[in-house]
Amino acid sequence: MSMKASKWWFVCLAVVLVFSLAACSGSKTGNSEQGTNTPETGSTPPAENQTSGEENEPAEDDQKQLTLEWLTYQYGPVDENAAVKKKLEEMFNVKFNIWYIDVTKREELLGAKLSAGEIPDLMTVYSSADLVKFLDQGIITGYTEEELNQYMPNYKKLVDKYDPNIWKYAKFGDQYIGIPSIADGGASLATAWRKDWLENVGIDKIPVTLEETEEALYKFRNEDPDKNGKKDTYGMSVSGMTNVYGAYGVYPEFWTVRDGKMVWSGILPETKQALAKLAQWKKDDIITPEWVVGENQGGYWAVSHDFVNGKIGYSTHGMNYHWNPDLTKETGGAPGDNVKLTLEVNPDAKIGYGQPPIGPDGKFGNITPDFVGTTYMAFGANADPEKKHRIMKIWDALYGDFDLWLAVKWGEEGVHWEHGPDGVSVIRTEAYSQNDAQAKDGLNITFVPFDQPDFRYQLTNPRSLEVRDELFVWEGAGYSDAKKRRCLRNRSI
Repeated sequence: MSMKASKWWFVCLAVVLVFSLAACSGSKTGNSEQGTNTPETGSTPPAENQTSGEENEPAEDDQKQLTLEWLTYQYGPVDENAAVKKKLEEMFNVKFNIWYIDVTKREELLGAKLSAGEIPDLMTVYSSADLVKFLDQGIITGYTEEELNQYMPNYKKLVDKYDPNIWKYAKFGDQYIGIPSIADGGASLATAWRKDWLENVGIDKIPVTLEETEEALYKFRNEDPDKNGKKDTYGMSVSGMTNVYGAYGVYPEFWTVRDGKMVWSGILPETKQALAKLAQWKKDDIITPEWVVGENQGGYWAVSHDFVNGKIGYSTHGMNYHWNPDLTKETGGAPGDNVKLTLEVNPDAKIGYGQPPIGPDGKFGNITPDFVGTTYMAFGANADPEKKHRIMKIWDALYGDFDLWLAVKWGEEGVHWEHGPDGVSVIRTEAYSQNDAQAKDGLNITFVPFDQPDFRYQLTNPRSLEVRDELFVWEGAGYSDAKKRRCLRNRSI
């Protein structure tokens, strides 16, 4: 759909996030951010390696060494002599200057650098809106269909396998202005409970309805669920609000189709009902006073510190794989960050999993994405065609060669990782269980910041996939006729 406004054409691409919040009873069917120390789970069959390591030898036109300014989401500085960094530098005849920007101050620090004309050759961008903004500001540059086919054929094949429409959300005029990512489609956000708190306040099953959820959250505030003799616990913080909106069939940040028209969900009657419920909970002190600043107090974004530290007993914060249960003994699958950290703070804690609560009209749901990722990589305006093409070759090799991907993401077997007891899954060694230690050696998301579902699947025990479906996949979960709208101005570049 397009509209002409003066000399600009606007193309608003509605991303259907598989949201069909049916009035069902909650029957069930049946990991992209790469920051955890366990492979994410998915449900796509493995693919053959698409290239061989021999094809990664520098071609004759790559004999000129290039220095690449490289910025991904980093958990810590990368050692100048990291083996993975050296490996890629030798393979592709480049020198990486890897930027480290404190993630808690990224916007401020990166903004200062960009304002001063310091622009990385490759950088992570967290929304299509930012892509357009950076393009308008002259910070990034695009690439053509011909360049995509020539220099990233393997990555194009991978994306096309899951959804070729993904490319539309990175296209602006006749060029692509970002490299799109693939999301872990089909699974909802986790609905995590402190199961031991439920037991302590006399609730013997995970709440299913909004009414049952409300009862539990009030008890978490008023009946000392952690048994420390103090009234210092709350029901939830900001992330739990997602499920409350879902119980009324809406989400205020999305658009909704009503009577054949796109309507902003924030003005719908159902949204007002959800807000009234939340206002009552806030008045009754069930929601943390600091909810407006969120559950995360810095560091890795997906950690709910309020949950981990025993301040709240209900959360949907982060992605579902950040709540993966501990399957170390069964499959070798390490727990998600929130589970791991909660148990470190309180080894006796029990975490339970439920569905998004069913509302008064039988609706329920939370964010359930399709395969369209929301994160992009973009080429800086200073990246000339030679640099851009070299980066594309590196990217294509990393996402097309399983052995290279394994070495760059996971590192060396016996040093950085080892196989789990099932012989399939991989787990970090104790020395590299923390994100900053992985970053120091250039592992994890330093060079492969996006998911590679086919390769990830090869390291995932089938039981882990079953657990994912049991805990995070709910038939009918989503928002009724909801669409997340992404608008790119369509003009020639």
